[in-house]
Amino acid sequence: MPVTLPLMSLTRALAWNTGAQLGGKIVSTVIGIVIVGLMTRLLGQEGFGAYSTANAFLQIFALLLDLGLNVTLVALLGEHAGDEAYEKRCVSAFFTLRLLTGFIVLVIIAPAIAWASPYPITIKLAIFALIASFFFPSLGQIITGVQQRHLKMHLAAVGEILGRFVLLIGLLFARRLGWGLVPIVSFVSLASIANFVWIFFTTRRFAAFDWNWDPTFWKSALHRSWPVGVTIAFGLIYFKADTLILSLVRSQAEVGIYGAAYRVLEILITVPFMFAGILLPILAKTWATKNHAYFSLLIARAIDVMMIFVIPLIVGTWILGKKIMIIVAGKNFALSGDVMKILIIAVGMIYLNTIFSHAVIALNVQRKMIPIYIVVALVTLVGYLLFIPTYGLWAAAWLTVFSETCVGIGSLVMTHRTTPLTFQPKTTIAACFATIIMSLVLLLLQNMWLPITINIGIIVYLFFLYVFGGVSKKTLEEILSWRGKDSNVDKLAEV
Repeated sequence: MPVTLPLMSLTRALAWNTGAQLGGKIVSTVIGIVIVGLMTRLLGQEGFGAYSTANAFLQIFALLLDLGLNVTLVALLGEHAGDEAYEKRCVSAFFTLRLLTGFIVLVIIAPAIAWASPYPITIKLAIFALIASFFFPSLGQIITGVQQRHLKMHLAAVGEILGRFVLLIGLLFARRLGWGLVPIVSFVSLASIANFVWIFFTTRRFAAFDWNWDPTFWKSALHRSWPVGVTIAFGLIYFKADTLILSLVRSQAEVGIYGAAYRVLEILITVPFMFAGILLPILAKTWATKNHAYFSLLIARAIDVMMIFVIPLIVGTWILGKKIMIIVAGKNFALSGDVMKILIIAVGMIYLNTIFSHAVIALNVQRKMIPIYIVVALVTLVGYLLFIPTYGLWAAAWLTVFSETCVGIGSLVMTHRTTPLTFQPKTTIAACFATIIMSLVLLLLQNMWLPITINIGIIVYLFFLYVFGGVSKKTLEEILSWRGKDSNVDKLAEV
């Protein structure tokens, strides 16, 4: 008989785990905004463009390295929740495999290709300096998977804040000493190392990251994960090829303007992946126990959560985006605000797509998504090659929206075909009405000091979201009643 945890208890634990990481995300985002502002002012348009190019170059290798192992680990731990021997073997085998493949791909192959590339020596050196900022987070993804399974995401939040502080201190030193691109990006790597050291040693208390040469298990895991790896490989074509193509056919200054707006996108999309990562092991176990109705209900509730974020985020950015970028990055990056108004639509699609893409993994039908990713990637790549040379960053931004929309629709259709979903519009309608009132307030107050305007807008939105029934009193009481000592927290991963 399927095991079903009371929905409100699940809502409570998800809310507090997401809330813990969201609280940490708020702190790290504030620090991150200061960091972006320092980097744009220290490097200027061309220097920040060089940093964006080096970052995009390595990100392609990091995404290829993923092989779908991270989400597959979370799904497997959810399906075998309670089996400590399996978890120990699984975690240690995944960690060893990622250590080996990460060294080969990021430490050997990527630098060799970078050295042979047509980029100037400054960008090549920046690529070398950034390698650690991708190698250690690739290992950290496995650790985060374990944290998601045990609902210990506060550890990840603390690690991220620690890393941001290290980077901030490094940038302040760089500004004082007048250092340039390569020393500055070296601090990015140092911050990643600090983050990894924290999460590694704190997570070892309840997980085994021992050396485990286990080809049999690797073969089994890769057999399941390769469809996700293929979709990620094609996904990176439309997610990162725009910056690389832009860097080859347009100026580094234009890459810098686009990169500053894109950096905001990358910060914003950590929230849905955080939430979906916590939800994935529960979805996987629910589907494995054939509790299909409960699975569909969880998806519906997750969509509600995403819509609460997405609608005001898009509208608020349309109204305040340019002013935000001027304050964050400086007047030289004012154009980034207009780019961000386009990219925020893609952010909204990513918020929704994370739910459906993780549902596809829990349903184990990711193979069926491969044709969708291939078609979207190829069409988008052709669009990049045709339009970026002429229209530059505007083509890159709109084609990003196009690709994310197509993938989102595809994953939604695939999920619905496997298990029918029921859309409940109440929360979405409430979010729309609350956003309308919020937008009127933002327009009236847009000449005030921006932080005050934003905070008033958030308060107005949350108040009217509650008034219009987007969040019920019962749900708030259940969430707020938790004190962090609920003995059922670990059982949630065993739903």
